[in-house]
Amino acid sequence: MSLVIKNGLIVTMDEKRSVIKDGTIVVEGNKIVDLGPTKEMQEKYAFDKVIDADGKLVLPGFICSHSHMTYNLGHNMPVDMTQFKSFIEMLTKFAWPLFEDPITKDDVYYAARFAIVKMLKTGTTTTNELVEAPNAVKDKVLDASAKAIEEGGIRAAVAFETTERISLENAKDGIKENLRFVQKWNNVPDTRIKGKFGVHTVFTNSTETLKEVRELATRYNAGIHIHVAESTYEVEYIKKKFGKTPVEYMKDIGFLGPDVTTIHDIHLSDNDIKIYKEFDVKAVHTPMSNMLGAAGVAKIPQMLDAGITVGLGHDCFFTLDMTEYMRAAFLLHKIANMNPLLIAPFQALEMATIGGARALNMDKEIGSLEPGKKADIIIIDERFPTPLVPNYFILSSAIVNDMNGADVETVIVDGKVVVENRKVLTIDENEAYEKAKERTLSLWERDGVKV
Repeated sequence: MSLVIKNGLIVTMDEKRSVIKDGTIVVEGNKIVDLGPTKEMQEKYAFDKVIDADGKLVLPGFICSHSHMTYNLGHNMPVDMTQFKSFIEMLTKFAWPLFEDPITKDDVYYAARFAIVKMLKTGTTTTNELVEAPNAVKDKVLDASAKAIEEGGIRAAVAFETTERISLENAKDGIKENLRFVQKWNNVPDTRIKGKFGVHTVFTNSTETLKEVRELATRYNAGIHIHVAESTYEVEYIKKKFGKTPVEYMKDIGFLGPDVTTIHDIHLSDNDIKIYKEFDVKAVHTPMSNMLGAAGVAKIPQMLDAGITVGLGHDCFFTLDMTEYMRAAFLLHKIANMNPLLIAPFQALEMATIGGARALNMDKEIGSLEPGKKADIIIIDERFPTPLVPNYFILSSAIVNDMNGADVETVIVDGKVVVENRKVLTIDENEAYEKAKERTLSLWERDGVKV
């Protein structure tokens, strides 16, 4: 076979959450063809390239269900934050004019290369990317993101953020860019890149724009990526304008469906959660960026109890190490609700693996280690205090409590080794870091920010 990972402790994340001790995964091309105890696999197959995972954990690659890779260029910008008194002011006076509006196609490319290196090294094999660059939309800006994704070897769903906050014409250009990208990529066989239709929010788009996006997403079977109820401003704005919550409004205009991936979902009502369940809407939790903006705490425990699919994203803030975001999701709801039992470790791990795959409607391809699925696999050279035994609940607890991205030794995406011995093989790491710094300084200079 083309690639074999043997002797590992395999956490499959399959429906039974099976764990295989001294296990072997057999890969042919870009797919898993078999897995099981090493002795059994050796009797069935002649091995070619072998990775010995003895004493190590083997997991499906982590899935970031929401990223804005260009936001890396805005990290640590020396701006007086005391002038912003609310989350909406951080958007209108800071994020939009200083991060998003000045972004160029080159910024998108180099920021993506940086983010991809950071994500791959820490075990993320798939990201759900929403490009925010309204003034670069006519430059076929999504191609810059796709170029970096192709070079890096990561898997990604990519969309452009359609918004009328600049103009209706700009929103129409956003829709055209999404459509162009979907038509370019979504019929390519065995590609790691998929196009979606991106939307900023309901409060920055008209009903007509939202309906057009919905119609195109349905026609091209592409799916929708949208922020929902991230701020009280959004909820109050839509209530004042339409007399209903953003979720109720989306339901009434026929926008919702199982192909809609909603991000943040902080200020949902109980009825909103019922509507999500009714329409099988997917939710993505971004605990650390929500805390950064003091935007609030999403009702994730209630959503999980209701049977709603929940993925996990990082918004491209902080380190891009998904183990940190799992830990944040594991801890945040305990203190927010003064209940230590909310969010078990296995729930946090599932958000970053099979839950993330379901959130992107890609669970038939990724999210677990099973025959027929894409070979997106990570090998962890753990340094846990806990003896590793073939028990899913113990292992999920150890991963969420004790793991960090530095423990990731090997990363395989689409059957290809892209990280080996903790080194990215596809992109020069130092070059990616230095180019990102150059683009950061360039962006700050365009903003008139001096260092």
